[in-house]
Amino acid sequence: MKVTVKTPARLHLGLIDMNGDLGRMFGGLGVGIDRPNVKIEAQSAEQLTITGQDPELVRSLVQRFSEAYRIQPKAYINVKEAIPAHMGLGSGTQLSLAVATALAKLHNLHATVCELAVAMGRAKRTAVGTTIFSCGGFVVDGGKNLRNPNVFPPLIYRQPFPSKWRFVVMVPNFNKGLSNSEENHAFNKLSTMPADDVGQICRLTMLKLLPALAEQDIEAFGEALTKIQILTGNHFAQAQGGTYSCSAAAECIEFMKQAGASGVGQSSWGPALYAVVKREDANHLLSKVKAYLSEGVGGAAFIAKANNRGATIKILEDGT
Repeated sequence: MKVTVKTPARLHLGLIDMNGDLGRMFGGLGVGIDRPNVKIEAQSAEQLTITGQDPELVRSLVQRFSEAYRIQPKAYINVKEAIPAHMGLGSGTQLSLAVATALAKLHNLHATVCELAVAMGRAKRTAVGTTIFSCGGFVVDGGKNLRNPNVFPPLIYRQPFPSKWRFVVMVPNFNKGLSNSEENHAFNKLSTMPADDVGQICRLTMLKLLPALAEQDIEAFGEALTKIQILTGNHFAQAQGGTYSCSAAAECIEFMKQAGASGVGQSSWGPALYAVVKREDANHLLSKVKAYLSEGVGGAAFIAKANNRGATIKILEDGT
């Protein structure tokens, strides 16, 4: 048997509630995008062999899967492509789920994507990345239940992202975003978000962002998204030193906004930044962004459209 998995990447668009007085914390907004991707091939073998990108990380993921399911995987795993790590594009969840899904298929293990995510240590705060792996699109989850933190964050909204919209993603040459113990430390030192700020985020989400998405009103969607990003970023300024990951990131955000973006933001801890634009305006904005980067801090930029289906999984048996 041979299994191939190709995942989307994800843009994290914000957290909803860092207060928790209603019994839930976090809650996430996010969207799947069509690039970059994790692409892996796995097939049955006499022993475990790992090739391609990030072999040591993949080996640690296989070990975690093995411990969770008491299976000693005998497989050949080739990581053909990987999402750059710690850039804010969801690399950790997508690679973890790609590896776990491939191994589950090879060993005829019937586990849901949510079960695999928990086994692999994902979805500790939001289920955005897991849901995007599962079905893509624009998603909102309901946060962690503080009374029962082992319950998987519930999906409360999902909708295909408009095919006529695009993201221009900018990845400047800044420090990589926080992850693992650094991220945990940053969350632990945050103060409680004022309930009024949570209320503003909820109102912007329910009465502007989601209706604009349903009506495909990119201007209203972008306005709401930008405001949510500022409210969230201001809270995280305690950990990252400002509304965005650094002052240069704030300048990049302002540049994209002034260059015609309908909405702008920072994905997770960055350094990835994004602008949402109409499809016909994407190439023009990309050219401006690339010129801006080449004249300044340097970095990469690309156009991404939404991934509205999630990961692609193919199973080939007996050479068929």
